[in-house]
Amino acid sequence: MFLRHFYKVLTLMVIVSVSGCSLLEVKLDSQTTPLTKQELNMRILTREYAQLFFTQVEQSADEISATYDSQDTVHQSYVLLWKINAEEGLQSAAYQASPTAALIDSWVFTYQMDQFFQSEAGSTLFLGDSAQATSARLLTEIDALAKSLLKGDVYRSSKEFVEQFSSEHPFTDLTFFRTPAYRPWLAHSGIAEDEAVTTLGTMPEAMGDVSDRLSLVSEQTPKIMTWKAQLIAMNSSVSGEEFTATMESFRKTSESFQDFVANNPEYMRNLAEQMAIELQPLVNDIDAKTDAKLVQLSGERAALEAMVARERAELVDMIERERKAIAVIVATEREKFTQDIDKVSQDVLTLAMDKLVSLIKSTIIYFVLFIIAIFFAPLGLGYMLGKRAAVKAK
Repeated sequence: MFLRHFYKVLTLMVIVSVSGCSLLEVKLDSQTTPLTKQELNMRILTREYAQLFFTQVEQSADEISATYDSQDTVHQSYVLLWKINAEEGLQSAAYQASPTAALIDSWVFTYQMDQFFQSEAGSTLFLGDSAQATSARLLTEIDALAKSLLKGDVYRSSKEFVEQFSSEHPFTDLTFFRTPAYRPWLAHSGIAEDEAVTTLGTMPEAMGDVSDRLSLVSEQTPKIMTWKAQLIAMNSSVSGEEFTATMESFRKTSESFQDFVANNPEYMRNLAEQMAIELQPLVNDIDAKTDAKLVQLSGERAALEAMVARERAELVDMIERERKAIAVIVATEREKFTQDIDKVSQDVLTLAMDKLVSLIKSTIIYFVLFIIAIFFAPLGLGYMLGKRAAVKAK
């Protein structure tokens, strides 16, 4: 009877997770490369921070809720929305398969929440500054966590990216719609996406990841479902008695499930072993298909390399032919240019000689005229003067 009840609860949890929560997505990786020490630390510390985030948000929200009247539907609804959307958003960010993606997305989400409560829309949402103080404290915590995991220039570059990305994708209301930041962070860091894909780790590491997610679901889902039911009841006509009865039934079911998980470690270990056995053929099939694809890829890569080599050789031949053709054209033009220079030189020499002969002729004529003017002009002038004097004497 108890096992039947457990299977019903387990079915309910699977339906809930498939319909509204991505935390139970099971992704199989045919690789068996274990996670690095840094990746394991990043996964563990990021999820520890998530637990701290949940606790502090809930405590702050409860303190804010106590400052309002229980009949203040608007502000009580705001408090519930903050708890629901903040915790759902962070758990989807922190419980990813990639430890680096979980850290970056959790960092961005915390920064966006802090910016929202520092903005005009968020700072006036509640009385007092409890939400602002909690957000700032959580941001300080994850900044310190990122600094301890990402060293030196990587931390400074990532912090610059987180601040810029959060400013470009701010939260405008309590829906806290999360924008994944891992791929933009890869582009900002100059990391190709195919180089950033990592293994899920060995089978024990993958099973540990699934166990963490199941634990999160068992802890968080009852609380979130309760808050959602309260929010619905607060804004609908459901009676308090009906709501209380429903929540009590849900609480008992959840406690039964948690008690079974806590008190039956052998069963859970056997379940994990059975899952490993059942999934092994699928993993082997994936391995075989991956090997076949790799062989096919190797053949295609060899064909591509041959085609590239052939195209390169043809390109070199074409360039050589073009070079020879250009050399012939240049030689022909040089020969024509030389012939034209020779012709012009001959023409210039001929013209110079003609001009020189003309100049010599002109010089001789002017010299003869000069001799005539020097020697014969005085004689002629004397003769004319003498003749004139003779005429006057007579």
